[in-house]
Amino acid sequence: LLDSPAARSALLAAPFHVVLPQGEDGWYIDSPARPADRYGAYLGEVVAWAIRSLPVSSSPARTGIAGWSMGGYGAVRHGQANVGRFGFVASIIGLLDYPRAETLPEGRNYRVVVDRFTADPAVWIRLNPIHDVEALRGARLSLVLATRGFELVMNENFLAALEEKGLPARVHRLEGGHEFSLVERALPLVLADAADFFRGSGSLP
Repeated sequence: LLDSPAARSALLAAPFHVVLPQGEDGWYIDSPARPADRYGAYLGEVVAWAIRSLPVSSSPARTGIAGWSMGGYGAVRHGQANVGRFGFVASIIGLLDYPRAETLPEGRNYRVVVDRFTADPAVWIRLNPIHDVEALRGARLSLVLATRGFELVMNENFLAALEEKGLPARVHRLEGGHEFSLVERALPLVLADAADFFRGSGSLP
């Protein structure tokens, strides 16, 4: 994001602190397949560092988490794993019905990274955000969907799961695919949603 002039400009204009962790390809989870890869714990350490080192609040009403693609998945999963920790949770073209069997229409699946998630469907259920939407109750949700993204059906499934539980979300549907140019367009929208939430305007969703 910092290498993109548009994204960097949006981040610097945000009226709040933004911390950008480097999750490599870890999906921001403690991998059941690689015990030494504890990216979920790492993300928790980053959050703790920010609260300790920056003039920021630890209150959920003043704290949010967001990400794109793999990071969108990770942000939602981390929010679910830390119930009540984040008042604002956002995903930009995240894979929010994943890991899962490849039973979606052609071109809408994403092969499970078994060396990260294992090949065990029971483990997939535990790590798939769609099965724990209730953990997000009370948080303000902001989701960006790409009209031509391979992950669109997964995200539509996630939205249906939210609706079934009566959980609202602000949804931005942008024309495009699973591509960084869409992330650049989406970032100001999510930052604005976060600022709106932190101001306590009550206008979300």
